[in-house]
Amino acid sequence: MKFVVFQCSKSPDYFIVTDKDHVDDVKGGMCPDGGDLEKVGEYPEMGKERAAFDEAFAMAAIRKQGFYRFEAPSMAAVPPSPEMP
Repeated sequence: MKFVVFQCSKSPDYFIVTDKDHVDDVKGGMCPDGGDLEKVGEYPEMGKERAAFDEAFAMAAIRKQGFYRFEAPSMAAVPPSPEMP
């Protein structure tokens, strides 16, 4: 399966994953805070060791409901280093 991944604009830690057959069915309302979906990219299966989420679970969810939503909590922003004179 080739996964099509979108990021939620108002909740950037949330992603909607689907496939080409269901891509027209995903909407920003699937995000916890609404907003728009911004396409991240299209990715082939990577296998259990490399995927950022459980691909088998995602494929089952996509077959059942047309999408899989997952959260990938980001780390707190690190302030930039001060400029050296």
